[in-house]
Amino acid sequence: MIRPLYLDAAIPWQVRLDDGPTLNVSAPGRARSLYPLRRLARVLSPCGAQWSTEALLACLRHGVPIVFHDSAGEPVGWCFGPRKRETTLTGLIREALDQPNWAEIFGTWERATHRREILGVLRGLGVSSRSLEPTAVRARLCNLHRIRFGRPARAWINALCRASAALVAEHLHGAVGDPALIGFAREGLHLARTTSGLLEWRLHRILHAQPAAELDGALPDRFAAAMAGRHATGLSRACGELIGSLEHHLRERLT
Repeated sequence: MIRPLYLDAAIPWQVRLDDGPTLNVSAPGRARSLYPLRRLARVLSPCGAQWSTEALLACLRHGVPIVFHDSAGEPVGWCFGPRKRETTLTGLIREALDQPNWAEIFGTWERATHRREILGVLRGLGVSSRSLEPTAVRARLCNLHRIRFGRPARAWINALCRASAALVAEHLHGAVGDPALIGFAREGLHLARTTSGLLEWRLHRILHAQPAAELDGALPDRFAAAMAGRHATGLSRACGELIGSLEHHLRERLT
């Protein structure tokens, strides 16, 4: 969570810069404390604190304002950098990954989004399912496709997932930027695969809406590529909604 740092005016603090970048805050007779700049909203510092030039400049470069106050707590000066600190999706993901319960944070979003997308596809296709567990719903939908098209549909859905995976990766890269956060940021967490899995429910609706004749003699991958192109606008909107739901969830949990 991004929080302010308050330094007590009665203590002769020394503020240096460590790697990270991180503020190294110490005082005689006290153990040093480390504060990563990406987790600081602002710093309130007494005028008597000794700041290194490197630490000051690092705060300004990272958009962390510093307010200097006197012994009575009255502000006497402000330091602002050239840009405002903004909590981007990238910053939110990094912040969430730093939490000891990171798996629960991302898992809650994934489960809630699966449920919402599942309810959407069931409602859209006018069918019901005794269970909302993804495996059970997937089997229910594949059976629905088999009845409609007179053949197993898993190969077509798999092909649609492969065709849309590049679109998911493109949107995630544009929204997040850092490939290390999109892939295996933590063991068991792969945002590209998770988002592709969530998009699958929209693909069932696309497949079911196609005339049966379009599947006759068509190779699954070629058919899927054509469908991905035909529905590019809607799929792009769906990717944006899924990524937006992740950002909204992280903001609620972390800010």
